[in-house]
Amino acid sequence: MSIKCYGTTDIGSKRVENQDCFGIYTIAGATLCVVCDGMGGHAGGATASGTARDVFVAAVRESLEDAGAQLTVPTFRHALERGASLANSAVRTAADNAEALAGMGTTLVALLLCENVGGCFVNVGDSRMYDITSASITQLTHDHSYVQHLVDMGQMSEAEARVSPVRNVITRAVGIDDTVRPDLRSVDISLPPDGKRWILLCSDGLSGSVSDEIIHTVVCDGGTPEEKVNGLVGLANAAGGPDNITVLLVQLS
Repeated sequence: MSIKCYGTTDIGSKRVENQDCFGIYTIAGATLCVVCDGMGGHAGGATASGTARDVFVAAVRESLEDAGAQLTVPTFRHALERGASLANSAVRTAADNAEALAGMGTTLVALLLCENVGGCFVNVGDSRMYDITSASITQLTHDHSYVQHLVDMGQMSEAEARVSPVRNVITRAVGIDDTVRPDLRSVDISLPPDGKRWILLCSDGLSGSVSDEIIHTVVCDGGTPEEKVNGLVGLANAAGGPDNITVLLVQLS
């Protein structure tokens, strides 16, 4: 199996600072992809996302290197859960120790995969992960947001949620509380009959501006992962670019 990754982050058209961050890493033969979308004042958002990413990656690296050759799906799940917990503690501590950073937090979505093991992901907040094949696009993550809660309760439609004035209010974040409640799931990395599968991670700067259907079309069209990612960022900016935009695409073939 070939695994190709490309990601980028863009300030968008309205914001004065980019508080998103991302990373792509190779650790003990596995691939780790991370996207964080920070929040919390002028300095806090960028500090929260950067701190969370760096601490999370270091924790996952430590867990996988300690496991040695014994990489399994349970090992992946433990590494991701531990990483999210330590990232939460680090952001929380930094916020408590600096008045200018009080109340900061960040989303987190991360994918850990290896051909011989499989894949797992973790998410907190409303940054998303999609599974994309030529036939379909499926949102793997479940938004931890106020509007998603209303949708789940049958009190708001998906269409209403997309344009709601409170669509950016999230109900879980890294660094806001003493403990964090991440979602953890396995992900299918097997190849469909045509031998093509993509996994896309993004901040809401993409998913809030570009529909799932258009994301699917762009990803399935020809071109390199870099061209697909840059095309999606361009579409988000063309739609107004109201938020920072981060897109990370994993191409499996």
